[in-house]
Amino acid sequence: MATVKTSTRLALFDRISRYSIIERAMAYVVRFTDYIRRHRKELMKGPITVDELKRANLLIIRLVQAEGFQHELELLNQDQSSRHPLRCLSPFIDMNDGLLRVGGRNKHAIIPYDSKHQMLLPEKHPFTATLIRHLHKNNHHLGQRGLLAVVRQRFWPLRAKSVIRKIIHHCIPCFKMRPSKATQLMGNLPDYRVQPAPIFSTAGVDFAGPFTFKSSTQSRKPMYTKGYVCVFVCMSTRSLHLEPVSNLTSEAFLAALQRFVSRRGLPNKLVSDNATNFEGACNELGRLAVLFKDEQFQKRLDQFCTQRSIEWSFIPPRSPHFGGIWEAGVKSVKSHLKLILAEHKLTYEEFATVLSQIEAVLNSRPLVPSSDDPNDITAITPAHFIIGREFQAIPEPSYDHIPVGRLSRLQFLQDLKQKFWKIWMTDYLQELQRRQKDYKITEFKPGALVLIVDDNLAPLQWSLARIIDTHPGTDGHTRVVTLKTKNGTTKRAVKKICLLPLDSEE
Repeated sequence: MATVKTSTRLALFDRISRYSIIERAMAYVVRFTDYIRRHRKELMKGPITVDELKRANLLIIRLVQAEGFQHELELLNQDQSSRHPLRCLSPFIDMNDGLLRVGGRNKHAIIPYDSKHQMLLPEKHPFTATLIRHLHKNNHHLGQRGLLAVVRQRFWPLRAKSVIRKIIHHCIPCFKMRPSKATQLMGNLPDYRVQPAPIFSTAGVDFAGPFTFKSSTQSRKPMYTKGYVCVFVCMSTRSLHLEPVSNLTSEAFLAALQRFVSRRGLPNKLVSDNATNFEGACNELGRLAVLFKDEQFQKRLDQFCTQRSIEWSFIPPRSPHFGGIWEAGVKSVKSHLKLILAEHKLTYEEFATVLSQIEAVLNSRPLVPSSDDPNDITAITPAHFIIGREFQAIPEPSYDHIPVGRLSRLQFLQDLKQKFWKIWMTDYLQELQRRQKDYKITEFKPGALVLIVDDNLAPLQWSLARIIDTHPGTDGHTRVVTLKTKNGTTKRAVKKICLLPLDSEE
């Protein structure tokens, strides 16, 4: 019976993580020991033989077991098998090769000896992970169950499922096949979402479309053109303002913006998607990216906003979830248009009329109940902040013929408007309090390798990048990072990257 006693771990197992290199190194050790023992005059040259590889494998396992099962081997050598922690596997020391093997209950099974009595491997030894990683790669990145079956044909690592799960989790090719996007704790709402302010003082801007118009209802063969809807959303009350746009030119967009300003008043701030958010659009909205990147358009837009003291800000590139409030508005507008239009084609005037009706309906949607009274079926809607009542409500009678009541009526309307804002502050804001998702805090460090999510490509084709800078929010949590790619630098929201699992396995 041959056993190996070691008190320290070989540096080979810690320094080298490739099984083939360890195997060949041990094969040369076997060749050299044969040369010493047999007193040969010349050292054997040439490639490693099959017999040397087999003996090298046995030597590796013997060394690993001596390091990982030193206490168990001592108990077995003293015939105290009932006291060691591996007694459920009925281990024994093989008299032929000196290896610690599983006794088990499959003695009479018609299977190979190595499958019947597998070689035991310690859980936390680095060679165990190296071996399983080698088998995982050579078997075309098998899943957990398949890899476990392959490993147990010859070996029995302790807590094998846990070790295999960790190795597959840190496998880069497997991660690229099923990448998990990074997340961050759901951020606090910006001040313009949670502070009372005049209607549309801060608004989000987005586009929906294209939609098909026809030139006339009288002609038998009308000409068809494409149009769009410019959606403005009040960031505090979620009120909607819809403007039809005939095309995606700077003139048409600025005209829609001018109509919005004329009817709703000058906003303090406008927020919109970044130009790159439109590049991946599968329809003609992709032309918006060209429009927003056009220098002439940017000059005209800057001039328009500067003259009117309007601040315009963009969300990070390819991060539509930063503008969820106007994305929800676009979704509502499109769903209503699909239900109403179906296959019908409207003229521009008819489309503008339908659009104004949809605007009235969406601005009459309930935000919160107006009171806790179960018999009160009214609710506070965006329209209450615009005209003091729902758009679909019956107009109140005129009180102009009552001379004394004019002042009291004005006071009543002011009190009513203050009541709406009070309900907004006490009830509506509380509805925004809960975080609906993303409860985990993730730390993003400069230097970390990531994959850049691209919805138009397969995960295996996603670009590799490195984080070079982070941009924490007011709460100190990072939701936007600057990345260095082979083509330069870019900004991305953390939801549009995947952190590669390169951390060392603890």
